[in-house]
Amino acid sequence: MLTGKDVCVVIPTYNRPDDLNKALSMIEASTVLPERVFVIDQSKNDKSKIVCQSFKKLNVEYIHNPNPSTGMSGNIGLIKARKKFKLILTLDDDVEISKNYFLEALKIFNSNPKIIGVGGADKSKNYDFSSAKSILSRFFFSLFFLPRKEDHKFRITGPYGNTESPIIKRDIADAEWLPGTNMFYRVCVYDDYLWPKIPGYNVLQDIECSYKVYREHGKGSLLITPKCRVYHSFSEVERYPERKRIFVSQEDRFSFYYRFFNTPLGTLKMAWSITGLLLGNAARAIIRPSKKNFLHLKNVSEAIFYCLRYHKEIKAGKVRNFLNSDLSMKEKF
Repeated sequence: MLTGKDVCVVIPTYNRPDDLNKALSMIEASTVLPERVFVIDQSKNDKSKIVCQSFKKLNVEYIHNPNPSTGMSGNIGLIKARKKFKLILTLDDDVEISKNYFLEALKIFNSNPKIIGVGGADKSKNYDFSSAKSILSRFFFSLFFLPRKEDHKFRITGPYGNTESPIIKRDIADAEWLPGTNMFYRVCVYDDYLWPKIPGYNVLQDIECSYKVYREHGKGSLLITPKCRVYHSFSEVERYPERKRIFVSQEDRFSFYYRFFNTPLGTLKMAWSITGLLLGNAARAIIRPSKKNFLHLKNVSEAIFYCLRYHKEIKAGKVRNFLNSDLSMKEKF
């Protein structure tokens, strides 16, 4: 029987002491406490360290990593956690869990050994599946295998395509991926896997990890539940500006393609999705002309052409060459 003593939490953080304080406060208020919380801080000051020291009820181990990398920081915690614990929750530093999160997750893990990963449902967002706008957009995104909303589904449809449900009222027992805000796994996931060691952050870290689990363990291995509710505040602190975010997103899609979809059919899907992405952004810029829309089209186009130009490097895992050592964007690459 798994209990709180089998649970470890890993939180990479970067210059977000206020968000971290909220995240730890909600963990401390849980009906079941984890045995250990690893906070891996990439900040250049002691503010997050002071926050960690203020929580006496929690067994928080603070670790400083001078390299700004979510993947590298997460791995520091995962390597420590997998030695002693049977369940590992990786949590974003701007996510607050519900009071019964651990209680309900433990019930799920104990009830079915085939369940390898559990994801808590984020606060529901307003979305009307029946509106003409949503129907049209979902048809377009579905046609080109692009990310789209789908009622109570979390599926992978291609190298660019994944579906997610904005409203979650019941368990999703056939999920193919888990949101990266809170991924709660049995330790076996990390026996032979760690997060990509990439400077900065990885947009598809959650999808890559969870889709690997799904492919290895099959349908029913991943579950998303509203019983483990979370609130993701989407903190703006240290969030990348749009151009950098677009380049990161496109490069990560290419990496995902090479890992899981490098087949003739997968390549056709990849090309078709890129076509749809460019067409969609061009249409928006024409229908709703604005500096913002034209700039977005420019950035997406340049990011895709960059990935096509350096596809061999991306395939070999040599990524983020468009960034300087301080994570700023290079002017030329």
